[in-house]
Amino acid sequence: GVDVKVEDDKVIIGLHIVVEYGTRISEVAHNVQEKVKYAVEYYLGLEVAQVNINIQSVRVSKNLK
Repeated sequence: GVDVKVEDDKVIIGLHIVVEYGTRISEVAHNVQEKVKYAVEYYLGLEVAQVNINIQSVRVSKNLK
C-alpha cells in the first residue's frame, strides 16, 4: 500500500512492501526510498520530506520450500 501526506508543501510517503527471502532488507528499502524520492521530485516537482518503508512481509520462493 501507499500513504501520501502533504505537510507544509512537502510530501511524506509511506510504502508497505513485500521482500523476497534472502534479500538484504536494508538495501532494498534504501533503494526504494531513493528511487521514489527522485521520481516524485523529478516528475511532479514536489519536495519530498520523507519516504518511510514498512516491510509488510517476507516472501519465500517456491524453490526454497
